[in-house]
Formats: sequence, structure tokens, C-alpha cells
Amino acid sequence: MSKLALTLRLFRVGTHVLRGVVVTAWILPRRSRQDQNQTIQRWARQLLRILRIDWRVSGTLPSLEQFPVLLTSNHVSWVDIFVIQALYPVRFVSKSEVRAWPVFGWLAARTGTLFLVRGSRRQTAEIGAQMQSVLAQGDSLGLFPESTTSDGKTVLPFRSPMLQAAVDSKRPLLPILLLYKLSDGQHNPHFPFVGSMTFAESLLKILRGPAAFVEIRVGPMMPPLQHHRRELAFLLEQHTRALMVGTTRTGYLEQGEVMQTYGSEAASPQTAGIQCQ
Repeated sequence: MSKLALTLRLFRVGTHVLRGVVVTAWILPRRSRQDQNQTIQRWARQLLRILRIDWRVSGTLPSLEQFPVLLTSNHVSWVDIFVIQALYPVRFVSKSEVRAWPVFGWLAARTGTLFLVRGSRRQTAEIGAQMQSVLAQGDSLGLFPESTTSDGKTVLPFRSPMLQAAVDSKRPLLPILLLYKLSDGQHNPHFPFVGSMTFAESLLKILRGPAAFVEIRVGPMMPPLQHHRRELAFLLEQHTRALMVGTTRTGYLEQGEVMQTYGSEAASPQTAGIQCQ
């Protein structure tokens, strides 16, 4: 890629982010929650277009009447947040380091992200209380139970502390899987945000790479079951691993079931009031 092409792409990203700052600072506070969600969703979709990321949804999305939910996903990149926001705006629980990211950290904070200091039991309990409050107010939450990013080829073990809020709030859970691919359907190596990579390095790698798409696989919504958070983490991990191998079914796994019990049938995408591209 020429320096001119890269510069133009960086300019488009910068302009869009600046627009997001202005909207977040001056417009969002004056709008209803529904209007805020629609604005956030449009901004996220526009960012994906600027990054040359198409997106496709497979599975059944819940109806708007079934929200709020606690949405869980595998974690590959910082882009995950905007992919999910493009699907349906949720408030996220994120590591505290994100708050220090230039501009994006500020945007995350102003749009309701809850920041967790990892390794602090007291902070974990405080975040859990905040999560319950958010769900009680009618806002959905997004959570990455792996607690770190992966290479996108596998699902890492799910950790359970943040799932206590789901147990206590008795809200349904919605597991999804994000798969970043090249135009030929192969794994896209430009998106994993792993190791010592910085945000700037990741952004440049994505902009220098080819156009891509992300497949969003939506699993069956899990009702608020009376499980311990560790059992819930196990069930969600099994759901997500099943989505990784491309199998879905209506219903949910019980403790002790394995992902091979998923049927091979795949539900057709249902937008249920949520517009998908």
C-alpha cells in the first residue's frame, strides 16, 4: 500500500472519530436513550465501513421485547466492541487499560462503559453491583468472559467472576461468536490484538490489510437459570465453542452436556426489529 492511500485512510478514521467526540460531548446527552442507541449504532456501522469491514449475521436475534440481555462474546480485537455496537448498542465491561487509550478510551467512558481493574476482588464486586444497576435500568451489557484477546481461531476458557451479576439479576444471556475473515473465507490474521501490540500498531495493521468481513454467529438465548456462576461460565463457553464449529440449535445446554449435542440445523437470520446489513 502506498503512503498516500494509508494517509487517506487514517484521515478518514480520524475525521470520523472527531465527529464521534463532538456528537458524544454535545448531542448524545440531549437525546433519549433510544435516540442515543441509534446514533451509536450508526456511528459504529460507519466506522466499520471506513475500516473496510463488511459484516454478516447468522443465527436468531432476540426480539426487542427480550432485552435487556447480558451479551457474551469471544474477544479478538478492539474492533469487537464496534462490531457488537453495529449489531445492537450495549454498554460494555472492559479492562481499565482501555480508559487510557487516546480518544477511544474517552468515547468508551462517555458511552457508559464500566471499567474493571483486573485482579481486584473489591473492584470486581463493585462492578458487579454496577452491572446489576445497568440491567435494572433497561440497558443491555456486553462482556468478554475470556478476559483477554485470542488469535480468533479458538475460544479461551471463560472466567466466571463477572457472571455473578447475570445470576443475581436473573436476566437472559446471549452468547455470540465473532470470526474475522478474508474475502475468500479464510482466517484474517490482521485483526487479532494480542501480545505486546499497541493500539496504534493494530490500527495500522488493519488499515494496511485487505478488505475483510466479520461473521457474527448468534447462539440461542439462555434464560436466567439458577446456576452458580462457574456453571454458567461453563455453559456459555460450551455455547461459544459450538458456534466456533458452526453448529446451533434452539434451546440451551444443561450442565454436563457437551457441544456435540448441538444439532446441525441453523436458524435463518431474524432481525426482530434490529436492522442488519
